[in-house]
Amino acid sequence: MSFFVIGINHKECPVAIREKLHFTNKQTEEALAEIRHFPGVSEMVILSTCNRVEFYGVSENSEIPEDAVLTWLEGVKKTSSLEFLPFLYRWQGKYAVRHLFRVAVGLDSLVIGENEILGQLREAFRLANQLETVHSLLYRLMEKALKIGKDVRTQTKINEGAVSIPSVAVELAEKIFGRLAGEKVMVLGTGEMSQLTLKNLKEAGACALYVVSRSEERGRLVAAEAEAEWVSLDGWYDYLAAVDILIASTAAPHPIVHFQQVGEVMKRRRHRPLFLIDIAVPRDIEPEVHSIDDVYLYNIDDLKSVAAANLKLRRREIEAADKLVEEAVLNFQSWLEQLAARPTLERFEKHLNEILEKELSSFIRDAGIGEEKKNEIRDRLRSKLLHAPFEKIKEASQNGGVTRYLEALRSLFKLD
Repeated sequence: MSFFVIGINHKECPVAIREKLHFTNKQTEEALAEIRHFPGVSEMVILSTCNRVEFYGVSENSEIPEDAVLTWLEGVKKTSSLEFLPFLYRWQGKYAVRHLFRVAVGLDSLVIGENEILGQLREAFRLANQLETVHSLLYRLMEKALKIGKDVRTQTKINEGAVSIPSVAVELAEKIFGRLAGEKVMVLGTGEMSQLTLKNLKEAGACALYVVSRSEERGRLVAAEAEAEWVSLDGWYDYLAAVDILIASTAAPHPIVHFQQVGEVMKRRRHRPLFLIDIAVPRDIEPEVHSIDDVYLYNIDDLKSVAAANLKLRRREIEAADKLVEEAVLNFQSWLEQLAARPTLERFEKHLNEILEKELSSFIRDAGIGEEKKNEIRDRLRSKLLHAPFEKIKEASQNGGVTRYLEALRSLFKLD
């Protein structure tokens, strides 16, 4: 069996491709129900966020079941693999483990050290566990990933500063306007990203005029906390002429801000510029909107330059986080090596028991030693004889050298 990961992320794959492969929670449930019947795949977790779509799995042989996953993905997403194949990465064994740990820690994120990814990974694991697509191996790996994600954030300062997509979006707005004090803002959506955006906007001094959502109850609640006005998703665009910045972050499967709508609004603004920041995947704003005069549209990929500037400030923390990740990878690989060694060690222990039992049984008859004493002598001898090889194998598991010791045991004692 072998761990593997197949995926795309923000580093190379543009948002136009990522949004085509994005999975909602419902789609993830349906996908896991299908994938559990894939030949060669025994366990699977799907992680889909605004910056990545990844399939973590355990294959029943040494090969990554790439063809099966990609053929299925083409059918589900109604898209050709030729579109996303140039951006696809695949890792196996310890490289897959390292990648997952780096994702959990936030080292592979657009915003290094972000906290949101850990919650998203936890939810992906919870869903897979609920649908019984994780078992002993992937369950253990996911537990370790969540642990290292928490440990690194506790032991380093990697998540200090602007370390979320909403905070970087607000930083971008500040770069555009110089300062946000008094600038009028509309936020589309009431999810976690939208609430974080509102919080950051308020701290930056912006005036959050409107919160737009489909649900009136939730929308009014979020708007009240931000000292803003709730606007229904059906009539939001009538209010667009009054704002300077629109930040969109909904879970809508298709764009809700259209070229024609913005064009009509701009006629009433008399060349007053409008800044749109779309941090949703799939995107909330049609990309053609950018061609309208005095309209400036930024999507999630445009946040990279702001995130990169923040990265320089946390370089030392990143090095510390990397070190902790490597230690975690080594420890997990050691556990896997010891797990693989267990059948051979159990056969060796059984073989030793049989020899000791046979030789001691004949000895105690002649020496007049009782059964209880015989068992004590047998256990002490077995413990001493097993100690050195077991310790050597445990030591070898730290550097991947277990195989040669197991082969020697099987050969010397004819354990096969």
